[in-house]
Amino acid sequence: MEIDLQANLLKFLLILFRCSTFFILTPVFGRRELPAIGKIGLAALVSILLYPIVTDVVYYDNVFYILLMVIKEITIGIAMGYITVLMFSCLYTAGELIDLEMGFGIVNVIDPQSNAQVPLMGNFYYILMLLIFLTVDGHHVLLSALVRSYEIVPLGEGIFQQAFFDGIVMSFRDMFFIGVKVSLPIVSIIFITDLALGIIARTVPQMNVFIVGLPLKISVGIIAMILALPMYLIALDVIFSRTYENIYVILKGMR
Repeated sequence: MEIDLQANLLKFLLILFRCSTFFILTPVFGRRELPAIGKIGLAALVSILLYPIVTDVVYYDNVFYILLMVIKEITIGIAMGYITVLMFSCLYTAGELIDLEMGFGIVNVIDPQSNAQVPLMGNFYYILMLLIFLTVDGHHVLLSALVRSYEIVPLGEGIFQQAFFDGIVMSFRDMFFIGVKVSLPIVSIIFITDLALGIIARTVPQMNVFIVGLPLKISVGIIAMILALPMYLIALDVIFSRTYENIYVILKGMR
């Protein structure tokens, strides 16, 4: 009877460790605006709901074996949350490139989530992405990915294989590639504007292109961002899809 009680307690704690680390890192559930007690309560609630459907864990009366299972569950939750953070951060990369071309390279804002300076346009894209993500119930898909993680990698059975590390590297690659692709149309338009200003500076030396160029580039950049919004919505679909795919890739790499 005592062994069954200890096994059930261990099962609940392992579920709680994976859920809590996942909720702490994900941009949606891990926002600093949500109090710590709220995150812990949400993780505990989800753990209670998942407890009946998760496969029972084999209990061994060995402290080192239990510690190893705890480390595995924490690592799985951190990996899933970190993949989500990486894919959301690709918009900061895009915003940094756009800011450099528009002349906002030294204009940063404080992100309350990380207490770090982030690019102005990147912060705009990030907030817009977060709103659209909640509108299309993307957080529900994240929860479903968390539930499926217990089917792909049962409690305490995660193995760090080469595919796991390949999935992490692939997520870094996707973050930079998608960030560059999102910023490319706007950066290209501003580059053409710079080229036109350079031609004007050579043909009309009397015109001060530095005075005219800065507000012109800002105006052209804002207009280009408005025109590129439909493309941005398509890019969000790609970002969301790649996020879920990369989560499942790293989970299968630990199976």
